Formats: sequence, structure tokens, C-alpha cells
Amino acid sequence: MADHTPHDRWTDTALAPAQVSDSGTYPGVPAGPVRRAALYDTAGTLLGHVWTDGTAAGFLDNDAAGPAAIRAGARGWRKQAEAHQAGRPAARLHEP
Repeated sequence: MADHTPHDRWTDTALAPAQVSDSGTYPGVPAGPVRRAALYDTAGTLLGHVWTDGTAAGFLDNDAAGPAAIRAGARGWRKQAEAHQAGRPAARLHEP
């Protein structure tokens, strides 16, 4: 008769949560009122908005702008991650 006991790696007792890293950027959910700034391309198309509540930050793309908004959002998130990793507070993202 075959043994039907599952291997340890397939049982819950073998698993333990471990924190391996943080997200590398600011929290993406605001805790209060936000400030936002519109981002336009050179043709004047609204690509989306960069926002912050002072702690959290993000980019909300304009779906109507299509792939250009997606590219702008990816670059915005990358820039925010760089600022976060450099220790810049979300409240200061609007500064050059």
C-alpha cells in the first residue's frame, strides 16, 4: 500500500512568512486628502496625475490617453521609487 502522507514542503507547518524586502516606494493608498499635479505631453494630452497626501504617493493615469499614459505612469512610478530609495519624503515630491 502506498504512503499518502504529504511531503513537509506541501503542508502548512513547513511554511513561515518572511519579510524579504519592502515595496521600494511610498505607500500607494492615501490616508487623507491628496494634492495632485496634472501631467501633459507636448501635444497637450492629459496623461494623468501625480498625487501625494504627504506620506503616500502615486500616479493615476488617464485611460483615455492610451499607451502614452501607461508609459508616463511607469516612468512616474520609477521616479517615485528612486526618490523613496534616496530618502526623500513624499511631501517633497513636488520640489525639483
